[in-house]
Amino acid sequence: MIDYNTYNPVRAISLKGKLLTRLVRFGFRVRSIFGKKYVYPLKGHHEDPLKMSTNERLYLGYKYYYKAIVEAEENSGIARKFKLPLQPKIPDGFIPETTITMSAGGDLMPYTCINKETCSHLWDEVGEFFFSSDIVFANLETPINTTQKPSAVPEVMLSNMYFNGSSELFDVFSAFGKYGGYDILSVANNHSLDQQSDGLLATLDFLSEKGIAYTGAAKTEEDYNHFPILERDGIKIAFLAWTFSLNMETIPAETPWLCNHICLNEPNPDISPIIQQAKLARERGADLVAASLHMGCAYQPFPDQQIIDTMQRICREAGIDLILGGHPHNPQPLSFYDYQDQITGEEKQSLIIYSLGDFVAYDIFKWCHAPLIAKLNISKGTINGKKQACI
Repeated sequence: MIDYNTYNPVRAISLKGKLLTRLVRFGFRVRSIFGKKYVYPLKGHHEDPLKMSTNERLYLGYKYYYKAIVEAEENSGIARKFKLPLQPKIPDGFIPETTITMSAGGDLMPYTCINKETCSHLWDEVGEFFFSSDIVFANLETPINTTQKPSAVPEVMLSNMYFNGSSELFDVFSAFGKYGGYDILSVANNHSLDQQSDGLLATLDFLSEKGIAYTGAAKTEEDYNHFPILERDGIKIAFLAWTFSLNMETIPAETPWLCNHICLNEPNPDISPIIQQAKLARERGADLVAASLHMGCAYQPFPDQQIIDTMQRICREAGIDLILGGHPHNPQPLSFYDYQDQITGEEKQSLIIYSLGDFVAYDIFKWCHAPLIAKLNISKGTINGKKQACI
């Protein structure tokens, strides 16, 4: 058993990084003697750098560098609920006619140690498994503007960070093309505007040149609602994406459509844009609607109740079938959610993955080194003569 009272949650790589993390940890050790000690997640923490107080910033540093948060929200019963076995529901009378597979990975992030030399065997054990699906998805958590210099995640994160990837980095993300590649990537996350509007637009062009669909951003106002609907073997899946934050950046007033941003970590967010796009997806023939939601709080084992409530509300009110959660960087639980669809009135079940965690990245926080790779079977068939798809 791990003694989390003495557990060091980070493992730096370089000598400079090790010395700096020791210094930071010493500072939090001194502060913990005279100040706040955190056992449970900080209630109401929204983790948006544009709005964070000094206390919230210190909490973020505390759980990252000093003491990992291992408990769920205090007196919430969340940990107990997630211990219950997963119970997917196949509708009574469902006769499957066709089935496809979908792979989903978490965050693709730029680190200096991720390059062709160090990652030549990165995909040897999982590449075939992951990329062999009919649809392959992940979250691209960096702009890729090849006209600008690359900018990686610093080993020790102590200030605002502005990322930029490269073609070489994307080759690593894509397993060097050995097994195929991504069909669709979300570009709606808190680093979407790290290279400003031009950087995001360059990223969209980069993906388009590679024949990869993207979701969560648009080049023009006309493109805003032209989110991708991918069809495989007669099954159509719409992909939507939204982010809770853009770090210290904001979407230019003259291009409100540029990136899908809703303050999803705050109480009762306005989810009407998600509802609108999900409705359009159904009207355009989508059998299932998947939503990549970049939200929640980083470096915690469980989502808090507010995040759970918001994700469930999005399922109920927008009829989302699959939520692919991101931002916490380490995996969080998944669950099936049973509810009455407020659009159709039908009884429904959705799959919520609260956090897929990091995918191709190398954060010094140890829990981030355990990525969650989801491989789903999606079937379409009939119930009493009516067409339906399910996970």
